[in-house]
Amino acid sequence: MFKKVLAMSLFAVLLFLSPIQNLGASASAAFSLDKSVLDKGIITVNGPQSDGVQTIVRISKDDAHYDYRFINGAHYPLQLGNGTYTVMVAELIADNKYKVVTKENVELQLADENAVYLQSISLIDWNGGTKAVGEAAKLTNESMTDMEKVTAIYTYITQTIKYDDGKAQSVSNDYIPNLDAVYDASAGICYDYAAILAAMARSLNIPTRLVMGYEASAPETYHAWNQVYLKDSGTWVTVDPTYDAARVQNGEQTPILKDPENYTITQVY
Repeated sequence: MFKKVLAMSLFAVLLFLSPIQNLGASASAAFSLDKSVLDKGIITVNGPQSDGVQTIVRISKDDAHYDYRFINGAHYPLQLGNGTYTVMVAELIADNKYKVVTKENVELQLADENAVYLQSISLIDWNGGTKAVGEAAKLTNESMTDMEKVTAIYTYITQTIKYDDGKAQSVSNDYIPNLDAVYDASAGICYDYAAILAAMARSLNIPTRLVMGYEASAPETYHAWNQVYLKDSGTWVTVDPTYDAARVQNGEQTPILKDPENYTITQVY
């Protein structure tokens, strides 16, 4: 039933998952890396936002890489642990062929590698004025532990936000959640659910990941969910607000914490 009701193709993230082939030689351009908040595990890329030019930011470490749509001044996470990263900006010049316009190595040495999961980034864009962040502060005003805070946020999301089947069918390739729009509509797709929970928890100083991949009950459906770090126990726990919202709104009981063995992870933000 859930596969039929919640069937979704996260077209929005395919850009970030698809490997980019034939990256050309590096060339100088008006792009620069701002490393002023590198101590929080993020970098900012500045440069011209040109209409009609598809520009990506590729962040690589060892054998892994993440591709992001370039947004001038956006924050991009270095979430692959301490070490040397390569940050590259490239512009599309032909079918899946890119010209590198800037490339730089960045050395990351965080005392706490979870710090990156407290930040606003291009995919989870929030600040003190974000409506869901204000809601999180009100919901957790009397909460004592991180688990109590996460439970309050999760309860609000699963009771309030409805799954938007129409949006799932029409979402564009480069979709990134607008958290105020999701909050106002009280509706979204799994990407929205996971992004809004991450923003709300991060605003409360709770490290939270937005995770993408597959869940065992719908192994062919690309999905997004969360992992939350509980400092009291020193463990990451798995929370799935999208599938649970359908259950909760259908009057079913479901545990907030999920078995991570039921999830296959492809990307972590």
